Amino acid sequence: MRTYFLTVGLGSFLMLSGCGGGGGGAGGNNPNPNPTPQPQTATGRFIDTVVEGLEYSSGNQSGITSDSGSFTYEVGEDVTFTVGSVEIGTVAGADLITPVDLVGGDSDTVEVQNIVRFLLMLDSDGDNSNGITISSEVRGIAENWLQPDFTTDLLDGELASITADVMAIDNRLPVLPDALEAKNHLEATLSCLASGIFAGTFSGTDEGTFVLWVQHQRYDPFVFGDTDSRVGVTSALVYSSAEDVVLGVAPQQGLSFNSDKQFVSGVVSNGASFSGELADYITLANGSWSNGLTGDSGTFTGERLAGGEGAVYRLSGFINIPGFDFTPDGSGLIGLDIAADNSVTGVMVTLRGDIMDLMGTLTGNQIAVSGGEHSFSLTFDPDGTDPSNDVALGSVAGFTGSWVSNMGTGDVIGTSCQPD
Repeated sequence: MRTYFLTVGLGSFLMLSGCGGGGGGAGGNNPNPNPTPQPQTATGRFIDTVVEGLEYSSGNQSGITSDSGSFTYEVGEDVTFTVGSVEIGTVAGADLITPVDLVGGDSDTVEVQNIVRFLLMLDSDGDNSNGITISSEVRGIAENWLQPDFTTDLLDGELASITADVMAIDNRLPVLPDALEAKNHLEATLSCLASGIFAGTFSGTDEGTFVLWVQHQRYDPFVFGDTDSRVGVTSALVYSSAEDVVLGVAPQQGLSFNSDKQFVSGVVSNGASFSGELADYITLANGSWSNGLTGDSGTFTGERLAGGEGAVYRLSGFINIPGFDFTPDGSGLIGLDIAADNSVTGVMVTLRGDIMDLMGTLTGNQIAVSGGEHSFSLTFDPDGTDPSNDVALGSVAGFTGSWVSNMGTGDVIGTSCQPD
C-alpha cells in the first residue's frame, strides 16, 4: 500500500471589478464620459465569540459591529477596528476576522492574548458565553482613552485607568482575564469555527477519497492516555480506490490556532502525515500529499459538508457498522446542524464518497433524522452534563446512538459545539 501525506491549503481571493462609463461620439454632450467605478462592499464578521459594539472603518464604510459581530467593508480595502480612541488592529477585509488575523500571530502570541483580554474585560455583562457586548456608554468614554501597548506582558498597568472608567460607566466590577484564560477562550472559539466534517478526493501516484473530521473538543483516554479533553482535534480516513485499502489517521490536537489557519491531521501507521491550511473554514484547496520514504505524492481538494452559519448547535461524528470497521461503505462521517426551531439538517458521507442529505428534529434530548435508506436515533448532550455519556464523551458536549439502513445497523458517536 502506498502511503499518503495530505496537505490542506486554501487561498482566498477577493476581486474588485468595475465598469467604465461609455462616452458619446465626437461632440457628444456626456459631462462625465468616464465615471469613477463605485467601490464594492461586502459583509464580514468579527469573532472572539461574537463581538457587538466594536467600531470599524473601511474606505468610506464605517459603523459598529452588530449582535452577530457583522460589519461592512469595501472589497480590497483594509478594515480598522477600534473602541473609542483605542485601535485593536487593522487587517484586509474578509468574511471572517478573529484576533489572530489582526496580529498575524497565534494563540500564544502576547499581543493576540492581550487583545482578547481587553475585549473580554469590556463585556458589559461579564459573561462571554453569550458573546461580548461593548456598551454605547463605554464607547463614549473610550474616546478619551490613551492607546494601550498590547505587546506588553504588563497589560494590567496599561489598562488601569480604562478599567476604572469601565467600572464607573457600566456599574460593575470588570475582570481582566489572565493570558492563559484568554488563550483557552480563543482556542475554543477557533476550534468551534473549524469543527465539522470535510470530504474530498486525492490523486497522483495513488488516487481515492478521504473524509476529514475536525472536533471542537474530544475526550479519548485510549488515544490521549488521560481523561483530559483536547480542543481542535483532527482525524481522518483515507480510501485508496486504486488499491482498495483503507488507512486511518489517529486523532490528535491538530489545529495550530494561527492566522494561516494551519493544521496537522496526523500520521497513519505507515508513516504518511497530514498538514495544511483551512483558510475559510469551508473549502480545502491546494492540497498535497506525499511520503518521504516511498516517494509517493499527489494533490487533493475537498469541502465542508454541513456546519453552515445560523446553526445553534453544530454536530459532527463517526459512523460504522460493527464487524465492518474501516470499510469504504461501512464507515464515514455525519454532520448535523440544529436550528433555533429544533429542526435538524445535515449529511452523511461514506468513505467511498457517497453523500446522503438528512433531515429531522430535536425533541427533548432525542434527535431523529433520516435520508434515503438511512435513519438515525441519537441522544444529544448539549453541554456535556449527561452522566450516561461519561464513558463515551466524558464532559464533552456531543451525541451517541445508532443508525439503520439497507446495509444493516451501525453505531454513531460525535461531539457538538455552539458556533458564534
